[in-house]
Amino acid sequence: MHALENTKNTIHGVLPYIAPEILRGKIYTKAADIYSLGIIIYEVISGLPPYHDVSHDENLAIKICQGLRPRFNIEVPHAFVHLIKSCLDANPLNRPTAKQIRDKLLPWHSEIEELNNLQSNYSISSTSLSYETHSEAIYTSRLLKFNNLPKPKNSDDYYEQ
Repeated sequence: MHALENTKNTIHGVLPYIAPEILRGKIYTKAADIYSLGIIIYEVISGLPPYHDVSHDENLAIKICQGLRPRFNIEVPHAFVHLIKSCLDANPLNRPTAKQIRDKLLPWHSEIEELNNLQSNYSISSTSLSYETHSEAIYTSRLLKFNNLPKPKNSDDYYEQ
């Protein structure tokens, strides 16, 4: 998805969306796409680009490998947090497959439709989200070259809010 090329510790992509194992020069897999999907789901739910408030540099790549993951600025249902957390697991073998994600989301879709039908009788106001993006937060694909990144791991307090 976002990690398009990976040869000898160089990657083309958008840093926040690239799986930790790809940052370390591993072979690109479907599990890396699942990681990117987890970041996208986070962005859709939170309304914020991932790591918008920090520089997208080697320090961020190191922190991602050490278990840093985007934090929610709002309260999010536990089921969504669990889904995102599983997609962003440091171990690609622990990430769900696309089919497993689909199977989890399908029942939620009908529940959301029911809620939308119930809420059609109510006026819902939306608030605009305001945030500042770091001057070195780059959301376009570029060449990324990192050496000696730490082995990916999950942080101990990941999403314990």
